[in-house]
Amino acid sequence: MTLPVSVVIPAHNSQSTIERAILSVFAQTQQPHEVIVVDDCSTDNTCSIVRTISLTAPCHVRLIVLEKNVGPSQTRNSGWNAATQEFIAFLDSDDSWHPQKLEIQFTWMRSHPNFSITGHLTGLNDQPIHAESIDVRFFQLRHFLFRNRVSTPTVMVRRDIPERFNDSVWYAEDYDLWLRILSGKRQIVRLEIPLTRLHKADFGESGLSSKLFAMYRGELSAMSNLNATGAITAPTRTVLIVWLTAKYLVRVLRTSVRRSR
Repeated sequence: MTLPVSVVIPAHNSQSTIERAILSVFAQTQQPHEVIVVDDCSTDNTCSIVRTISLTAPCHVRLIVLEKNVGPSQTRNSGWNAATQEFIAFLDSDDSWHPQKLEIQFTWMRSHPNFSITGHLTGLNDQPIHAESIDVRFFQLRHFLFRNRVSTPTVMVRRDIPERFNDSVWYAEDYDLWLRILSGKRQIVRLEIPLTRLHKADFGESGLSSKLFAMYRGELSAMSNLNATGAITAPTRTVLIVWLTAKYLVRVLRTSVRRSR
């Protein structure tokens, strides 16, 4: 029996990592109904690799090929809008999942129908997990103002929530979406167990997250949007700008040290 889950994987020039990501889905203890790979106008062999993998897939694999490079928000939304299942699980093309990820996260969300979005921790964890012993944390908007508490490839949402990624946002687009969801008086639940492995640093190593100043400006824009909608006050926005600026400078310093080694 497959789970009523659509896995959405955005990809752009991901030929070196896309197979690892998809195979981590195929290795799940309970398979999703479908995997939707959305190729954001790659110029390498990403699409041919996906097509080859799909020939022996244990679940349905769909490939959506975009005709122009539109960025991560519109790419994810394309997969989200094409999904047929009740739940959407996001996976980035350069990351991978623990084999029990879908089983554990879906089971929790099915048992808690009042919650529309969950995430979990990231890290190295290849050992079998006893789901009954997992702790959870409940986050409101105030908990996310100073830092993002979930990474996109850990997130599972109910397909029918009204929010989507902002198509015009390329940087910190996930943070922007989580903040908008939370500003609607909903909570984000985090399972306190690492079920996703990030194969690169959160910031400064490669991909869009390597553009530190652009990421910083994306975070500032998210705060301005919250202020514009009345979710936070102007003084709170000012405090957050100071905080985000300090975080940006620390990221620049850490990235410089890492690159100099």
